[in-house]
Amino acid sequence: MTDAPVAVEDLRIRFPGRTRHETVKAVDGVSFSVQAGETFGIIGESGSGKSTLGRAVVCLLKPTEGRVLHDGKDPNTLSAAALRRARSDYQIIFQDPNAALNPRMTILASVREPLDIAGEGTKAERTQRAMEMLDRVGLSADMAARYPHELSGGQKQRVNIARVLTVRPKVIVCDEVVAALDVSIRAGVLNLFVDLQREYGLTYLFITHDLGVVSHIAARVAVMYLGRFMELAAPDVLSDRPLHPYPEALMSAEPIPLPSDMRSEKRIVLSGEIPDPSHPPSGCGFRTRCRFATDLCAREVPAWREAEPNHYVACHFAGSVTGPNAMETRP
Repeated sequence: MTDAPVAVEDLRIRFPGRTRHETVKAVDGVSFSVQAGETFGIIGESGSGKSTLGRAVVCLLKPTEGRVLHDGKDPNTLSAAALRRARSDYQIIFQDPNAALNPRMTILASVREPLDIAGEGTKAERTQRAMEMLDRVGLSADMAARYPHELSGGQKQRVNIARVLTVRPKVIVCDEVVAALDVSIRAGVLNLFVDLQREYGLTYLFITHDLGVVSHIAARVAVMYLGRFMELAAPDVLSDRPLHPYPEALMSAEPIPLPSDMRSEKRIVLSGEIPDPSHPPSGCGFRTRCRFATDLCAREVPAWREAEPNHYVACHFAGSVTGPNAMETRP
């Protein structure tokens, strides 16, 4: 696990709550690793802790407990100067492409900025590198002199991708990178990520709320809820046979391009909202919204276990029965 470009060991991140005695458990005991060249997806509802986890991976947040390892080393133990150098290998692209760009800087200046800060090469060399990356993400040379307000949302996100690529990262955290884009241009941006991965050998941590998006590029997908992983499997396995009721409900909510009377499965509607992370339920965090919850779910936190080969889940009853609608016959 520690040889991977990214490894997370029992990570916990807590924030102060609304009162002095409250603590928000944003990430509550997560462990996983991402192999070189892999795309690891994380899905879940808003407030599940996905973005907090992603920011911790690139050292924008420090763990309260546990560790984040980069190539087997803990970057949070480095000096400020050493951490600044090491972080160039671990970059993040945020959800809002407009907010990520300085409206007073030209596109060229924004893309070149990481190189300017690092002082890498001459200004002419930095400009050339920035122009090369703009071309690589599909933006013409005349875009360089424009300002963010003159570009579309998809073009702005391509600028943010180009800026990250200038520092030659090994790992990129993609935090809802297509959520703010029109559906018509999402596929183009996703295909760009796939092409860049092949060309540069990139490793992605891809955060989204849309299984359809992450299934397009991810090898494995983890489903997160209330700061914890509920299930982890290949996207096709997770879609065809979820073992946890939360991913099952998410899968049922995926839009299907068929009339309702032709769909073989009915949507599972979850009642209520994600509980307050400063006052999580006892036992299984999902039990307050689970139609299968028992007294055991309230008493004990389900263990994170491999229920099937390469299929991990945190549920007391996962895998206890089989069949396409197995969850319906559980206790």
